[in-house]
Amino acid sequence: MKQNHNQHQNFWEVDLRVLLLQWWEDISMFILTALTFVVLALPVIIPGLIMWYLLVNNFSFGP
Repeated sequence: MKQNHNQHQNFWEVDLRVLLLQWWEDISMFILTALTFVVLALPVIIPGLIMWYLLVNNFSFGP
């Protein structure tokens, strides 16, 4: 869609396919970033969950 710098683009002239494609690219990048954060945090999350589980069940290493 060509557009001069002096013209204002109206909402009803927006190509919804291009808009949805751009939205999907943005959302997929956000999801990829969140997934990367969760994967990198797993070495901290897993031991924390194990310790929480042992604490809730009153686990003790002693006799």
